[in-house]
Amino acid sequence: MKLDKKTVRAAQRLIQKSPRVVNESAVLKTIVEELDIADIRNKKIYFTAENLAYIEKYFDNALEAPLLTIDLDVDTRLIAAKKLKNEKWARGGVFDGMLSMAGKAPIPVIGSTVHVQPGIVYSMRYEKLDITKIHTLLIVENGELITNWDKVIPHLPKEYQNALILFKGYGENQNHLKIMLNELNPSVNVGIFFDHDAAGIDMALKLSQYCYIDIVVPIFLSDSILMKSKAEEFEKQFPQLFRRINCQKTPPQIKSILEDMQKRKLAITQEHLITHSTSLGLIKGVKYND
Repeated sequence: MKLDKKTVRAAQRLIQKSPRVVNESAVLKTIVEELDIADIRNKKIYFTAENLAYIEKYFDNALEAPLLTIDLDVDTRLIAAKKLKNEKWARGGVFDGMLSMAGKAPIPVIGSTVHVQPGIVYSMRYEKLDITKIHTLLIVENGELITNWDKVIPHLPKEYQNALILFKGYGENQNHLKIMLNELNPSVNVGIFFDHDAAGIDMALKLSQYCYIDIVVPIFLSDSILMKSKAEEFEKQFPQLFRRINCQKTPPQIKSILEDMQKRKLAITQEHLITHSTSLGLIKGVKYND
């Protein structure tokens, strides 16, 4: 039997509850068929006390530890390696707890500073970052922009050409980002450069709940860049767009941007804005409370 995290978690839940009958699921069906136990009828699985005891004993032996004592929610692979048979069962990816930064501004590490060269991105844990020395911060949505930050900077509004550039990230990265925004000195200028679409504006507004932000937006969209707008993405995001336009809490300057997106059916990525040398400006001082 393949002992992946999903299978082990399903076995744990089964033994914890010890039901005599459950609705059939793919993972439980695989377990009972592999072990040749229980009874499957009419999309339900029927267990005896002996069946459940057999399943628990099987997993105890296979995992080399009592099934019900295994913690599948540890944070890092190093911790997982101490407790689990498979260190890859740790929650999240290896770099989920890291912040990725670049830009002309030196990165203020506690007790030092790091100067990043073009083509290099610096990743570190949030607790190692000295946020008291950050003056201007620009958060970008897509990894392509931070890995090519030296090519992006000339296209940015002047106010953010010397900013510390931070990749928004995913999962645990975003939790650290929110903590960071909440703890930054109010005097720090925080810019947000996301895709020019409903989802991008939506994410920017959610971050503005933690501090005042400046949102980077195109000043003018040429015919060549308008041709790059993704119709399918616009349709996919339309519910977000409609909700934000009709929300009374949406700031007026943001609502006008959204209405233009609706009128022209816009969904344009950061990459297209940069590679087509689109003039970029700022919507300054945005603060939103959901």
